[in-house]
Amino acid sequence: MNGTVRALFVKLEKGAKSVARHSVQAGLQGFDGDHHTGNSRRRQILLISGSVLDELHLQPGNVYENVVVDGLDVMSLHEGQQLRLGSALVAVTTPCEPCIQMERLRIGLQEALRDRRGMFVTVLEPGIVRVGDSVCKESAVENLLKR
Repeated sequence: MNGTVRALFVKLEKGAKSVARHSVQAGLQGFDGDHHTGNSRRRQILLISGSVLDELHLQPGNVYENVVVDGLDVMSLHEGQQLRLGSALVAVTTPCEPCIQMERLRIGLQEALRDRRGMFVTVLEPGIVRVGDSVCKESAVENLLKR
């Protein structure tokens, strides 16, 4: 099953609010302009399922995600799985555990997001990601044939 990018965000600096973007360059260290870029190889870009935000009545960007994906349960992805995110190729690394910051947004949100907070990905091939782009699971065989 494929998904669609509903929204894109970057945080320009620590403690700042997330800023919506129509398109973002995904470089080998994460999203250009995001303060997390280059800080961690495993935690470059955070994907969250739009259905989780909808269910919890949260606006995109409120929980500091980078990409809101509709039509795909990002929590069903597994470590190492590759995705075509717009024109970028990314690999799933680890789930994001909800932190105390969630409680500052709404009491009980940390628990409500447990096991649903999203998945981090790392960039394998740079590319542009735009709102409306597809998010497609890729197989290793497909990637070898493209090279």
